[in-house]
Amino acid sequence: MTLRTATLLAAAMTLLAGCGGKPAKKVVTVTGTVTYHGQPLKAGVVKFLAPNGDFAMAPIGPDGKFIMTDVVPGDQKVGYVGGPVSIGSSDGSRTAPAEKAVAVPGKFGDVETSGVTVTVPDTGGAVTVELK
Repeated sequence: MTLRTATLLAAAMTLLAGCGGKPAKKVVTVTGTVTYHGQPLKAGVVKFLAPNGDFAMAPIGPDGKFIMTDVVPGDQKVGYVGGPVSIGSSDGSRTAPAEKAVAVPGKFGDVETSGVTVTVPDTGGAVTVELK
């Protein structure tokens, strides 16, 4: 290897070392249940907002459970948006009887007004979202 090649190689490695940018932020997967006055909510969307502005959301299943990916660990503000509870098709026929949706106050729809928070563990895992 010539001196010129060695110099170019050293310069390229120095430049590449500086191009790493910010380290990737840590994100985890969270599972949980959403309840209102102790009863699981059977539909809708749960939303998390981290202090750094990162936002994550997940649909709630008929058992009140959700799986949310790409969540930043730490304290999160929580919001809930209700959804339809009945199951049907685009032609209007129902495959199951409609259930009466639980009436949840509108304040829970906005993470800033809900008053609900959760702490997402550094390793992810289970959290309980209790709307009260």
